[in-house]
Amino acid sequence: MGHTIKQHVMPQWVLRNFRSDDTAQAEKGKKRVWCHTVYLDENKQNVVKEFPLPIASVGVAKSCFSLVDGETGELFDIEQELSEYELKTSEVFNRFIRDHDFSLLLRVEEVGSCLETVVNFMTIQMILNLHNPQHKYDGKELFFSSLMKGLEDNFSEVKSAISGMPDDVLKLYGRELSEKVVRAVNSSSDKGQVCKVLFVLFILAESKGLPVLSKSLSVLREHLFGGIYIEGIYHTGYTFDSVESRPVFVIGPNVFSRSIEGEIKYLPFSHNLAFGFSVRKREFYNSDLVIYSANPENLNIATKNKIKVFKVSHDFIDNIVGHVLMGAVGNSNTIYTPHECADVERYLALQEQNEEFFYQPKHPERVI
Repeated sequence: MGHTIKQHVMPQWVLRNFRSDDTAQAEKGKKRVWCHTVYLDENKQNVVKEFPLPIASVGVAKSCFSLVDGETGELFDIEQELSEYELKTSEVFNRFIRDHDFSLLLRVEEVGSCLETVVNFMTIQMILNLHNPQHKYDGKELFFSSLMKGLEDNFSEVKSAISGMPDDVLKLYGRELSEKVVRAVNSSSDKGQVCKVLFVLFILAESKGLPVLSKSLSVLREHLFGGIYIEGIYHTGYTFDSVESRPVFVIGPNVFSRSIEGEIKYLPFSHNLAFGFSVRKREFYNSDLVIYSANPENLNIATKNKIKVFKVSHDFIDNIVGHVLMGAVGNSNTIYTPHECADVERYLALQEQNEEFFYQPKHPERVI
């Protein structure tokens, strides 16, 4: 496989879930997303710059995971490994977005469960997006360096272990992945770049349940999401294909965000759907799921014992949308959205015209 100069650290399938309304019906390669970045002007006032950008150009880092082959001198990368991971992950999220099959999240006893895929996704994207040029977190380089420290400090031992990988481990990895790991560790690129690529290869391998030299993904995942509990699934009430003025979820380079109080972590995974998690607040994992929707009739949810659906007001959803927005901006100063700021004004004007529709019911009402 040839070398890819522009490498996506933000998967295109994620951004397509937040596609701009004006390209909602366009073919995959022509979809755009609105990119909003918040700056401080000379008077310390917030300035928002917004641009509609082709999805193919968003979240791209040049030669981010590229290495020089130690034997041939040719450039190579890990685009294939990243693509395989993204494909598997997108298939799980599509079942939530298209089929509303949220009950998959309760099957935590299964190997490679959907919940594990979701948590891995949040953890891995946090790592990958440290290389996103649009991610404005000041300490991202230092943070990534701290993650790689063990690899760099013990590089000789790591290289020796990879060179002597047992046959049973090679078989588990498969020819292509095992060859890529060996090729990476023997690269003539500088040690820091080699360790960066190896680190990403190892977390991708660990996400597939393969044995790795250092379980960085598991350690970080436990730190961020240990004792996770799904407090709610939030649906704006609109279909995925909707383009009308409506509340919408946004996403930042970090993909997940914290509530203003910091108690809930939100994962928006399309412009109309988001998960809300608490961490280490509950003694046990979910035995059922609660879904909040402004229009439950737009959900494909049959009557199920382990799923409770509540009808809520648009105002209720607006509050959740606001938490996600503030958390996303606070993490990176950048968000990706389906529409420009003017659409928010149009939506708010609709609320003033029809308060009964947008502010009822006052309290969640169970419908399933």
